[in-house]
Amino acid sequence: MPTHTTRSSPATEPVLGWRLWSLCEDGLESWAVDYRWRPGENVATCLDAGRRRCATAPGPGCLCGFWGLWRPSLCVVRACVAPEPPWHVLGLIAGWGSVALHGREGFRAERAGLRCLFTDRMWAAPALRGRAGAAPVHHVGPALVRLRAAAAQYGVPLLAVRDAARVGLLAELGVPEPQVAEAVELASRWTWPGLDEGRLAPW
Repeated sequence: MPTHTTRSSPATEPVLGWRLWSLCEDGLESWAVDYRWRPGENVATCLDAGRRRCATAPGPGCLCGFWGLWRPSLCVVRACVAPEPPWHVLGLIAGWGSVALHGREGFRAERAGLRCLFTDRMWAAPALRGRAGAAPVHHVGPALVRLRAAAAQYGVPLLAVRDAARVGLLAELGVPEPQVAEAVELASRWTWPGLDEGRLAPW
């Protein structure tokens, strides 16, 4: 549960956020709850079984709603400590309707839709990333085939982060320049401070 304060209000303009999914045979699934994302608009409901469910999402003092994070590095940190498969997928979403803001972390939205998916696997352990100067790690083989099918299913572009920055797609989607620079840097890295055999140390 976030320790910082949040506020919820109708979003006059969609907010853009980074997030991760699990890549399944029939599409993309949320990590924390049993929810398979749909093409187009997704409408959130509270799925918290441990308490009285919120009448509408995002509810106050709850974690319901579609999460988006402000920075790609926040997604990578989470992916580093989660085993694969199912394969993790990085992408961008737009959130609208009622939106709860969580400080520097991100937001929870009443409604959300996919905007872009990426082939990068920035969270791969150093042993999988190869030697310095080799090509960045991306989804390959059956995982890439499934990811391409997911991108077609959701009607969104699929490409590498650096290509998305180079052709101007990230800017066109409304990603702020500092986030673009951070994403490109993450996609270009070969070593991770504090990362040992795929496990993230406290840092």
